[in-house]
Amino acid sequence: NRFLFSALLEALGCTVIDLGIVEDRLEATIEALAAAADQADLVLASGGVSVGDEDHVRPAVEQLGSLDLWRVAMRPGKPLAFGHIGDTPFIGSPGNPVSLFVTFCLFARPFILRMQGVTGDLRPLHLPVRAGFDWPTPTKRREYLRARLDQDADGSPVAQIFSSRSSAALTSLTWANGLVVMPEGRTLTTGETISFIPFSELLD
Repeated sequence: NRFLFSALLEALGCTVIDLGIVEDRLEATIEALAAAADQADLVLASGGVSVGDEDHVRPAVEQLGSLDLWRVAMRPGKPLAFGHIGDTPFIGSPGNPVSLFVTFCLFARPFILRMQGVTGDLRPLHLPVRAGFDWPTPTKRREYLRARLDQDADGSPVAQIFSSRSSAALTSLTWANGLVVMPEGRTLTTGETISFIPFSELLD
């Protein structure tokens, strides 16, 4: 995750201060987050924001400042956190690499661009395309599926999704060229229209 995080940040012109891996102890997490807030304009963390016994980031942020948002009804990326350490904004992403990538692109990237003074609408372009897959079972959370936009026999764009929904499968991001947005509660059959966000909207 360190390399992925750093690359995404450097692509936005950010200077990255890497504080390394923090031990799974509340005291160590508090110390690291406090040190980060003293040095940086924005603190980012990967992992430790869920509900496990060793997930100490959320209580550490609450001790140092405020947690303004925790958990989003989406997959991957549900345990996203946003708050402040003193006056320094904080974004905590899930620890799985695909979850980190998706939450960075959809939440952290536009936030950073605003901090950099970029104005206007920062929402990514959604392209209506035909689905090359079935989605027979609706889910309660909005799904951002790794997808590849190809062409069918008549040259029309059609989206295929990666074979696994695992947010640990980082190779899926090298296979994909965008994300399909599957709204909560929806089913889909091959040939229906679905929204596709090309990576060019999320990385350029």
